[in-house]
Amino acid sequence: MKIIWFVINTALVTAALLDGYKSLSPEKLRNTNPDAISCCLVLLGIPLVALLAVEFSIRRWKHNNLARPSFDRNPLNWWGDPLQSLFISTCVMAATAIGSAVRRPTIGSVGFWMFAVYSCFALGLIIGQILVYRIYRKNIIAADAGLSDARRSAW
Repeated sequence: MKIIWFVINTALVTAALLDGYKSLSPEKLRNTNPDAISCCLVLLGIPLVALLAVEFSIRRWKHNNLARPSFDRNPLNWWGDPLQSLFISTCVMAATAIGSAVRRPTIGSVGFWMFAVYSCFALGLIIGQILVYRIYRKNIIAADAGLSDARRSAW
């Protein structure tokens, strides 16, 4: 199962890289209006979402142990394995930002602001991860140590 999740996670990051590039094409930008306000909202909101997701997992689902993320687990299990989901989401958004940067948007254009929003998403997720690792460092365990079979095989 680890090989399958490794392939799926790699495909997600690769697809995000390509989608980031494609999303800055003039046809895709036609009806969008990203700006500095949306960048600020994303940059301030996403770390909070990351913290709340981990807190919800610990409190509601009683998951005191948080497994370190790896590329060979399910990224869709936010409540059962929040660090994994947060890690893959960060990789996907960073790949999207890199893919959009390859298109080299000009400063002040809609493409530039879309790239800025992607970058703020990635940066917000990185900040969220740093905060989660600092706050919950006592709860973080090795990737496979101590996880129940039900949590490992979820989804």
